[in-house]
Amino acid sequence: MSTRLLHIADLHLDRAFAAMGCHGELAIRRRLGLREALGRAGRTAAEHGCAALTIAGDLYEHDRAGTDTARFLADTFASWAPIQVLLAPGNHDALLARSIYSRTAWPGNVHLFGSSCLEPHPLGDGLTVWGLAHLEPSWQGDPLDCAAVGGDGGVHLALFHGAELGWRPEGKSIHGPFHASHIHERGFAAALSGHYHRRRLDAALGLVYPGSPEPLSFDESEGRGPVVVTVAGNGSVSFEALTDNRWHARTVSADVGGARSAADVVEAAGVAARAACTGTDPERTMLRLDLVGAVDDAVSIDAFTVETAAREACGAASVRTRDLTSTAPTLVLVGVEGTVRSAFAAAVARAAAAGGGEEDHCSLEDTLRYGLQALSGVEIGLR
Repeated sequence: MSTRLLHIADLHLDRAFAAMGCHGELAIRRRLGLREALGRAGRTAAEHGCAALTIAGDLYEHDRAGTDTARFLADTFASWAPIQVLLAPGNHDALLARSIYSRTAWPGNVHLFGSSCLEPHPLGDGLTVWGLAHLEPSWQGDPLDCAAVGGDGGVHLALFHGAELGWRPEGKSIHGPFHASHIHERGFAAALSGHYHRRRLDAALGLVYPGSPEPLSFDESEGRGPVVVTVAGNGSVSFEALTDNRWHARTVSADVGGARSAADVVEAAGVAARAACTGTDPERTMLRLDLVGAVDDAVSIDAFTVETAAREACGAASVRTRDLTSTAPTLVLVGVEGTVRSAFAAAVARAAAAGGGEEDHCSLEDTLRYGLQALSGVEIGLR
C-alpha cells in the first residue's frame, strides 16, 4: 500500500511585493493570492488522498505577520484534518520566542518541529518524516549533519529549509547549507526541502524543491505548485510536480534601438508587452519590461510613461521597466560640432579610455546620456 504526501515551501505569507511594483490594492490582491494558494494546497492534498502536507519553511514573513495570520493558519490547518500538517520553520519564519509558531495554539493535526537537529515523526506503515527548525534567521548549520537513520526496514524522509550548495542560484542567501550527496548517505530516501524558489525534482539524488507556489519575483516565471510525494509499498519514492499558480511573472525585452522619438519607444514597448501577456490572465500578470538597444540622445525615455503605456496596451496588473539602453554612437558627429556638447562628449570619452570597472563604465554611460540630453534641451527621463 502506498502513502502520499503533499509538499510545499516558501509561501511567504504577508510579503510586501513592493519590488514587483505592487502597492495599495494590487499588493493586497497579491497577499490574498498567497492565502488562496495555501487553501488550494489543502484541497489538492485531500484530492490526492495524502496522509500529510509538509511545509519546508518560509510559510510566512516574521516581520510582517501578526495575529490575523496566526488565526488564519490555525483555522486553515484545522479544516484539513485528518490530514497531518508537518511544519519545518525556515529563515524568514524562524522558531523565535515571540514568533507565530511559538505563541499559537495549533490544532491536533499539526506537528511543529522544534529542534535544529532532525527529529523523527512517524506517519505509520513504516514511514517516518524527520524534520528540524531554524531557531534563528541566520542559522548556518548543516541539516544533514546527523547520524545515519534507517536499518529498520522503513522509509525515512527529511524535511527542512536549506541551501543545497551544488545548485545555488546566483545571489541566493545561504541558510542551512547542505550537499545533496549526503541525502542517501544519511539513510534518507528523499529530502523535502525549501529555500530555493525554483522547482527542482531530482529522483536520483532524492532532492525535492517545490519552489514558491506563486511567483514572488520577476525571475520566477515558470509553472508553479506543490509536489506530490508517493511512497510505494516496496519503499520506492516518486515525485509528481503540479502546476496550479494563479499569478504569473514575465520578463520581456523591447528593442527600441533606432527610435526617433518617445512615441517610438512607447509603441515598441506596447508591442512587446502585448506579446508577453499572450496566454495569461493579464489582471494576474506581473510584467518586467527591459528596454534595449542604442538610442539617440535626443530621445527621452521616462520609465513611468513607458510603464503606463505598456499597462494600457496589455492590461497587466503591474509593469516595471528597466532601461538597459545605451547611447547611440553619435560621438563622431558630436566631435565636429565645435560646441559645448562636443567638448563634453570628448571629456567623457577620455574618462572612458582611462579605464575603470564595470560600475565606472555604467556611470559614464549615464553621464554621457544625461549630459547630452541636458545640453540639447531635451526633457530627461528617469531610467
